[in-house]
Amino acid sequence: MPAVKDDEWVVAESYPLADMQEQGVSAKWLEGKWLNVAEDMALIPENNVRVSEKDGVVTVEVSMYLMECMRGF
Repeated sequence: MPAVKDDEWVVAESYPLADMQEQGVSAKWLEGKWLNVAEDMALIPENNVRVSEKDGVVTVEVSMYLMECMRGF
């Protein structure tokens, strides 16, 4: 599978960090959840999931390949 290009990422989830902390959820846990999904779809997890935090918001982006698998394409 070729490397995921900059325009081939889709936002899967996005949450305010404060809300996540109130619920006891970390960005690392959220990332792990999506890495497991990628692995279950027979994709290389590290190449298909990325997590970022900006301005107090944690965003999980997945490759369009992973999202298409999730949608059943």
